[in-house]
Amino acid sequence: MASRTFRYISALLLSLAISIADAQTPADTTAVEPSDSIVTVGDLVNSIADKVKGKHEKKIHFINGAAVGADIVGWGMKALGSDWRHMEVLGRINILDRYFPIAELGIGEANHEGRDLENRFKVRAPYFRVGADYNFNKKHNGNRMTGGLRYGFSKYNYDLFVAEPLTDPIWGGSEELDLTGRDGRCHWLEVVFGLETRVWTIVHLGWDIRIKAKLSQKKAPEGQPWYIPGYGKTDGSTCWGGSFKLLFDI
Repeated sequence: MASRTFRYISALLLSLAISIADAQTPADTTAVEPSDSIVTVGDLVNSIADKVKGKHEKKIHFINGAAVGADIVGWGMKALGSDWRHMEVLGRINILDRYFPIAELGIGEANHEGRDLENRFKVRAPYFRVGADYNFNKKHNGNRMTGGLRYGFSKYNYDLFVAEPLTDPIWGGSEELDLTGRDGRCHWLEVVFGLETRVWTIVHLGWDIRIKAKLSQKKAPEGQPWYIPGYGKTDGSTCWGGSFKLLFDI
């Protein structure tokens, strides 16, 4: 009885040893390792997408550089010989790719000859505007839809000459009107809406429309200037304008 029990225990231990040896053979290890290293198509696609996103994602700082540029429309009007035009440059700062404080500096000029009385108006003077734009586009890809405000100011001297004599309707008599070097100044406010796109790494093109309203104006008692540098023509209580800008990031 004891020998039978001994043989049974020995056979059980031998079977257990063979099972352990089989589990540790190289063949089994080779069979397991490939299953642990399988990469699915989904994993590969996700890995590539993460790398591409990291490559093109723009890191936003508080100050994201600055830009300088010019208004192409004004220079084009001068080249085409318009009787009024402006030459304007600008600079701005990019804060959080959301807020854009901006300063615009230019020279406005007009040399206009009227049709009815053969009158001539002439002015040339500097102007400036300061303000800020807000970018409504949530994506930081260089394309922007903006809205903003500007405060503008110009101090100028203008000449007005009327060749045909003016007749006094009460006292009679007539005389030529020759106003030379009349002093004027104007403060105004602008509401601006614009679009901008990045056409190259540091190059942007943008355009905007503006509605302008005078805050205050000093003019000669003899007559209203036909054109105010930076503001525009004075044929109404408000003035519409616009620009087409070429900008360079710096």
